[in-house]
Amino acid sequence: MSEVFLGAGKATGMFFTAPRGTALPSYPGEALSADWKAVGDVGEDGLSLKLPSGDVIRNWAMVAKRRVNTENGVLTVPILDTTKKSMEAVFGEDNVDYIAATAQHGNVTSVEFGVDVTADPAAYLFLMKDGDTLAYVGSSDALITEVSDLVFKAGEPTMWNAQIDGTWKFMFDDGDVTS
Repeated sequence: MSEVFLGAGKATGMFFTAPRGTALPSYPGEALSADWKAVGDVGEDGLSLKLPSGDVIRNWAMVAKRRVNTENGVLTVPILDTTKKSMEAVFGEDNVDYIAATAQHGNVTSVEFGVDVTADPAAYLFLMKDGDTLAYVGSSDALITEVSDLVFKAGEPTMWNAQIDGTWKFMFDDGDVTS
């Protein structure tokens, strides 16, 4: 194993959601419980995780005594797929309408955007692989707090750039198993 990790998405599944409070896997290669539902692909820019930030409390001598976190970690993810599953993950199942295909039209998915159109808190999991090294970034309790402006441009994918606030865990398995 190299000590340098290339954080590429796992090609066989990279983005999953589950109900809020669903336990994260015990290790990155563990089979996921039935609660985890595949959402789709992440765009080539990958994940960006801003670590929690806060204030440092110092004494009169200016020695740092404590740190008080005032913000959760924020994960930014470019969601590549435009599907019913991705819209439900971003905007919440209750805000997505779906009509199955008929002889007159294909499967129709719609979302109305507005002040009250948000997903409920949920669990999020992003799987990565670099050679034998498996890794994940996940949260059992996170909330999509922002979706960037959409760009519909010929020849370019429409990205659903979501910011997800939560307490995040990064875990990796170096793949060096015992015999």
